[in-house]
Amino acid sequence: MTEPTVNEEQSPLTKPKFIISAVVVAIIVALGIILALVPKGGGTPSPEPSKAGPNTGSSQPSATSAASVCGLPSGDQAKPATAPADAKWELVGKIAAPTSPKQFGPGKTEPNGLRSCFAHSPTGALYAAVNVAALSGSGKANLVYEQLAVPGPERDAVLKSSPTAAPESVAAQLAGFTVRSYDGDRTVIDLAFKGANGAFVSIPVPLQWFGGDWKIVVPATGDTGARQIADLSGYIEWAGV
Repeated sequence: MTEPTVNEEQSPLTKPKFIISAVVVAIIVALGIILALVPKGGGTPSPEPSKAGPNTGSSQPSATSAASVCGLPSGDQAKPATAPADAKWELVGKIAAPTSPKQFGPGKTEPNGLRSCFAHSPTGALYAAVNVAALSGSGKANLVYEQLAVPGPERDAVLKSSPTAAPESVAAQLAGFTVRSYDGDRTVIDLAFKGANGAFVSIPVPLQWFGGDWKIVVPATGDTGARQIADLSGYIEWAGV
């Protein structure tokens, strides 16, 4: 296993508690740190959201699911096998995020920059995951956890820890994705980001359909499973820049 690229004796950021904290507090807010520190091919895959159903390619939303908060149609329930062809991209901070307001989302963009309301489908969840990641990486971690996370003790603990803004040096872009699982109301979208140094990092984003939109699930274990990866093998390549 490749050793971390940062000298542990010179930087307290390499201490295990800090690495875990960076992952828990903001998923990709500390993306630049994660790229430098996590072992290539290492890490433990992120746990699936609790009560997830079978990993099928076209599971339907449950009959009790809330309708989209902004009226977006659910659309195709098959997991995407190729990159969405007609995606348009907008910079959220320094990170390009896909947008399709009438089909996949975000259907709502607030004056404070919050982007929400995504289609109740695997592709809608993909758009949600990338937009949440971009918002977190643009210094809006508190806003993300306040408005775009499933309520619960894990989320409350993160908010009490006061997620910090992304470092100015963070420069990474989406490079690919894979839909790990999808059961209609719960999913895990694995995003691959490429840093300015050419390194790749995998960041699984667990999501739950909650209150008519996709919300992130804060892992109870405090480990998102983020890890550095050698290349995009196993991912569908997709990028806005």
